[in-house]
Amino acid sequence: MDLSDYEQPDIAPRDDYSADQELLVEANQEPDDQDDQVVDVQDSSDFEPQDGTQTDSTRRRNRRSWAPNAGGLINEVQPYPTDPSQKWTRTYVGPVKRWTRLWFLLDYWYGDKDDRRHVFYDFIKLWWQFELLPPKLPQESSELERARNGWMPDNFAQDLEGKFRHWYERHLSIRPNPQSSTIIDEATAFQWFLPQAGDKMSVLLGHVSNQKEYHIKQGESIPFSDSGLPIGDEDNQDGQNGGWLLDVGGTVLSMAWAPIQGQVDQLLAMTVIPYSDQAFYENLNDAPKESELKEGAVQIWKVELEKDLEGIIRPSRSSPKLVHAMGFPWGRCTQLQWCPVPLTAKGQVSLLAVLCGDGGLRILEIKQDREKDTEGFFEALQEPMATILPPKEHTLEINCFTWVNMNRVAVALSDGSVVIWSLSPCQQLQRHPIHSSPIMDIVSGYPSKPYIVATMPMGGVFTLTDLNRPTAEKTYHGNPLVSLQPNVLAWNDHLRGFASIWPTSFPGTSTISFVQSRVFPLSRHICTVDGQTTCLAFGTCHPFLLAGSSDGSVWTLNVMRKVASHKQKTHKMKLFQHEYCSPSQPDAADEGREAGSRRGACRILHGFQPQANFHPLGTRIAKESRVKRIRRDKKGGNKKAQELGDDEVSDEPAEAEDDKFTMVPGPIIVHDPLTRITALSWNPNAEFSWWAAAAMGSGLVRIMDLGIEKTGGNTDKDGDQEEVVEPEDDEPGYETEMEDDTDEDVNMTACD
Repeated sequence: MDLSDYEQPDIAPRDDYSADQELLVEANQEPDDQDDQVVDVQDSSDFEPQDGTQTDSTRRRNRRSWAPNAGGLINEVQPYPTDPSQKWTRTYVGPVKRWTRLWFLLDYWYGDKDDRRHVFYDFIKLWWQFELLPPKLPQESSELERARNGWMPDNFAQDLEGKFRHWYERHLSIRPNPQSSTIIDEATAFQWFLPQAGDKMSVLLGHVSNQKEYHIKQGESIPFSDSGLPIGDEDNQDGQNGGWLLDVGGTVLSMAWAPIQGQVDQLLAMTVIPYSDQAFYENLNDAPKESELKEGAVQIWKVELEKDLEGIIRPSRSSPKLVHAMGFPWGRCTQLQWCPVPLTAKGQVSLLAVLCGDGGLRILEIKQDREKDTEGFFEALQEPMATILPPKEHTLEINCFTWVNMNRVAVALSDGSVVIWSLSPCQQLQRHPIHSSPIMDIVSGYPSKPYIVATMPMGGVFTLTDLNRPTAEKTYHGNPLVSLQPNVLAWNDHLRGFASIWPTSFPGTSTISFVQSRVFPLSRHICTVDGQTTCLAFGTCHPFLLAGSSDGSVWTLNVMRKVASHKQKTHKMKLFQHEYCSPSQPDAADEGREAGSRRGACRILHGFQPQANFHPLGTRIAKESRVKRIRRDKKGGNKKAQELGDDEVSDEPAEAEDDKFTMVPGPIIVHDPLTRITALSWNPNAEFSWWAAAAMGSGLVRIMDLGIEKTGGNTDKDGDQEEVVEPEDDEPGYETEMEDDTDEDVNMTACD
């Protein structure tokens, strides 16, 4: 995944240097007064000399070296350290450092794009000023098209639509058997396929100081405004609808918005299982038998929209409707994904891939019918469009999958291998052994890099594989990891990188990291949440991340701003907090009621203030290092250190509280299983890319319009733009800035 000769056509190669070497010299030229200095290669690496010592001047020069690997060649292999005192050798040693300046970082991250700086500058103008939530972009504007296309050509969506129509027509002519189903009524669908909840659930909503109790049952929804208060509440002064709180009557395992072009009603697909499937049973004989778990279903809900007087599209006041439900006898559905090709008005067919409980993957044709969507459409499937089954080996199953393009699907097996399948004709193309343990998550780099896939095993290393050359082009993160939770890996095409849990052998980690596809072994801290991370969602048309936790909290932040500027302070925000309380044990008065009819109560808190998004462990290490340096300088008679006083080196109890949340093993708080956030999803359509959905274990789904409306005309601020977009190498105080210890200057590999 390194820079190649073909990725830098504007640089003329020399006789004694390769194209990669020339790129390093041209992109990161030292000042003229330092050209004649001889820099030792060992000083530019992350390792210490063989004797374990390092002078202060050498250490200071390494930390100030903003030019990536200024002293060595980009293709030079660093010597393996042999000093026994260097225990942490599984670390990244390369040209990109954590403090690399933004423009030089772009050359390494997006070196294959000639217009990389121009494109990324457009991204900065769109999202840099918004730290927490994405803005609402004007409809049919150039900004919206830039957010939609990203790194792809301007006519990418139109060409893709034509290719999909041609591919589907060819598939209809060569398919052996069409998809078959039987139309059933609503009562039959709920009897055999869809979960049924009992009584109403009690929900506490409103301001934290004045919450009120609401009752909601399966299929009903409660509208709320942008402020998070239910519409109709006397404390709510905002009459505009900002979303709904929907009760689906079961636990949502997977959820995804349908890709649709145009200003039309949106479709949200989800797979819901009964509470009894994941309930705790003291006696295992009371648990559901395998014969009772053969029926599965996929629900598709329609979310209507409306325009206000200013022409801004908002969620409609009408409640979401269950417009389509498909039941099948292949077991519970554990994961679903729409084909990434957007559905248009001309093409009324979309593809939905569902992973079933029998270990097979089914591809379903979803046909849109306006008349049936108004009343609800229920069907029982007998035969899907295509069926992908694992190889006929003992106890081999498909654990997860990802779309590579409209006709390719990559499936991850329980033996650690990845298989590439073609849909039309339906056949296996490749199989590659990547891990030695079951793969918990797999994500491709569609659309800009569909040929690379990232895989996260249950135990092993986080790996990136190039499907064009899978035996040669493979890299991995140096930290061994233990991953027991799916849905904690996401791709963002604008940043061309992956967000995931921090690779560590501690399974209860609450830290989220970002890895860029071209510098995969180097992970960057982007967020630490309360509790354990249960699910992630990266925006398709923006670089904002949603993170769900086991304590029922949902967090949001701008990842582009976090990873592109390590010196600026960034923020994160908790969108809401969900708490569930299970019902009390039934007494004599409740003997006549069904056991499943008592659903308990939940509370949703909102209105949280933004928090400083710092690195807990990195901040602690930097603080300890700063204290040790001040004490050492005071002993040596340094006047500057003596002027700081004792306040800089004192250990305050308040500061010690910040050290509790680290990436090392620590206390884990156990919450009710139905408190957790089970699924998150950003809307992939550019016109509604600021819509999101969050599913809770209690059976509630919160559909939110999180877009920030722009006011006051142009949102670009020259002050911030000059500091970030146009950095100068000789700006005042730059050398002093790089002397300070920061949370990003610490090699976190050794701390896991």
